[in-house]
Amino acid sequence: MDTLKDKIMLITGGNSGIGRATALVSAREGAKVAIAARGVERGMEVVREIQARGGEALFVATDVSNTADIAALVQATVETFGRLDCAFNNAAETGRRADTDELLEEDFNRVIAVNLKGVWCCMKYEIQQMLRQDPLGGAIVNTSSLNGFGGVEQFGHPCWNQ
Repeated sequence: MDTLKDKIMLITGGNSGIGRATALVSAREGAKVAIAARGVERGMEVVREIQARGGEALFVATDVSNTADIAALVQATVETFGRLDCAFNNAAETGRRADTDELLEEDFNRVIAVNLKGVWCCMKYEIQQMLRQDPLGGAIVNTSSLNGFGGVEQFGHPCWNQ
């Protein structure tokens, strides 16, 4: 199948786990991949791995809770590859394990900023770019863990995307 051949794909949280696996498979299938994450060293490692296999990839240090970072990520992707066809919003924050009555407000706020606001903000900028290119847009996938379906002991905050 040539579904991803010559497509430009943006992957948040692309430096580890499911995001890394998605980046490697997408590049193998012919996509040019923009990887976004906070961990620069691991992100660059994924880029080198893709390039060693003959693929094209870009790493952009990004904190998805920061709107300016997301705007810069989309801009860097378009400047490097010419457009944005699809996105996989996978970056997440699990937060600190604690009983609800001991959970710090800043821990709660960080999880919300990454897992909710970050996904919304990524979609906002991705959709704007996709619609500028094509009135039919592109494809966006948002991922979540099983924790999005129910409670988890000592996670008093909503850790939907991890």
